[in-house]
Amino acid sequence: MSGIDECLLRAMTVPGARGAALVEWVSGLALGVIGEAAAGDHETVAAETAAYARATAEHPVFTAGHTGPGPAAEEAVVVTGDGYHLLRFVEAPYEGGVFLYLWLDRAQANLGMALIRLRELAEGLVLV
Repeated sequence: MSGIDECLLRAMTVPGARGAALVEWVSGLALGVIGEAAAGDHETVAAETAAYARATAEHPVFTAGHTGPGPAAEEAVVVTGDGYHLLRFVEAPYEGGVFLYLWLDRAQANLGMALIRLRELAEGLVLV
């Protein structure tokens, strides 16, 4: 089990990691950040990835038949010409929710392994 800072430090050990954040997906606030920011600053990245996360979490295609707590989607992947942007939803002990965001250099990363590592990090994250 790890806290936010330790979780983000571990995220940066994923091969190809350039930056990581824990973001509250309703408000778009970054609860923790580390490394580089894909769009120049972490606050912008947090707000913009939160908009994408909300669209994913609330879209009828992804929510059909979902009855459990939290978003129906577990993770989302965006592939760009030079990077991977991974979002992993995490259950939070309060209204709303959070997601782990990991930005990877595509030339250095292994997408499959990165998704496995991100899942492990999310499962070990302790939010109070």
